[in-house]
Amino acid sequence: MKRLGFLLVIVSIALMLGGNALAQNNGADAAKCSTETFHGDYGFTVNGTILVPTGNAAAPTLVVYIQGVQMIHSDGKGNLIDNEALILNGVPLVDAPPSYFSVHTGTYTLDSNCTGLAFLSNLPAGGHNFIWLSFVVDKRGKQVRMVGVPPYDSGGIPRTVTSVGDRVD
Repeated sequence: MKRLGFLLVIVSIALMLGGNALAQNNGADAAKCSTETFHGDYGFTVNGTILVPTGNAAAPTLVVYIQGVQMIHSDGKGNLIDNEALILNGVPLVDAPPSYFSVHTGTYTLDSNCTGLAFLSNLPAGGHNFIWLSFVVDKRGKQVRMVGVPPYDSGGIPRTVTSVGDRVD
């Protein structure tokens, strides 16, 4: 019986010490990102849908499927350059062979918890497209996951657009 009591005391101490070490480690991990964590070139795969109102009561919305790729360069100081090729319902958004890519510039902020907000636009180049993106930096800056958030361009039409990107080595 004494051995069982002794074993329980040892296990209890080990659990308390392990819990304290885990709490200290989680505290250190909570402050692991800064603007510099998101730097370099990232290749993304883009997927999503746009729900376009039709004005027709029988079919009030038209679903437009989005697929594409993009290369985002982040300077680690809050500035972005985006080259993207998007396909909407099988039709290239930019129909200018051989490239099909459009260029956007933007900015971003990144909090210490590795969540951020980015803005990309082609407005300075005479375009009319922009997007706000909430994002998460993962794998110590080697991966970024993004989702488009309001406000939306093109008259505020709702959409769901997500992308996952990996740093290009």
